[in-house]
Amino acid sequence: SRAIGAQLDFAPFAASTFGYGLQSPALHRASTTMTQGILMAAQHLGRRGYRRIGIAITQWIDSRADHTYSGALLHYQQKVPPRQRVPLLVIPDNVPSGASAFAAWFRRHRPDVIISFDTYVPEWLAKLGCRIPDDVGLVVHDWTGRMTAFAGIHHRRAHVAAAAVDLVATQLMHNEHGIPEVPRQILIPPAWIDGPS
Repeated sequence: SRAIGAQLDFAPFAASTFGYGLQSPALHRASTTMTQGILMAAQHLGRRGYRRIGIAITQWIDSRADHTYSGALLHYQQKVPPRQRVPLLVIPDNVPSGASAFAAWFRRHRPDVIISFDTYVPEWLAKLGCRIPDDVGLVVHDWTGRMTAFAGIHHRRAHVAAAAVDLVATQLMHNEHGIPEVPRQILIPPAWIDGPS
């Protein structure tokens, strides 16, 4: 998508993007606000007695989301005692190769709950002898309806897409086109999804 964005002449078009897949050029954007998503998840988890919340994601995901995952975690950690702070685990972008880094991080920091992927992480935890949710909780950072075995942060993609269409409609009504001088952003609040994990 980066190559396509760089090659396309946007001058005649009203355009917007959703999420953070297209970083350049800077178009109007609709996205989920993951800062709110992480803080909302931490609040729900705290009510359930979880104290040591860990986040394990790839650098690509954190960078693509303008570091909202790591930023939200750092903000949250300022409000909890130091013994409850679990450092961010940056899994290699080639996720399957992250098993050893995950195991070392988990053994060293012993989070009560992990916000991460619905794939790989459950297998890695099982290899470490951990049961979900008996030994450690798992929250999916990008929950979809097929992930019924997990709690998660639902990005509300249908609302994000509708907001991106609204941005295009507004441009058409005002006869705006091309790459905007000041790109507007619509941030959709995510939803917490309870689940058995």
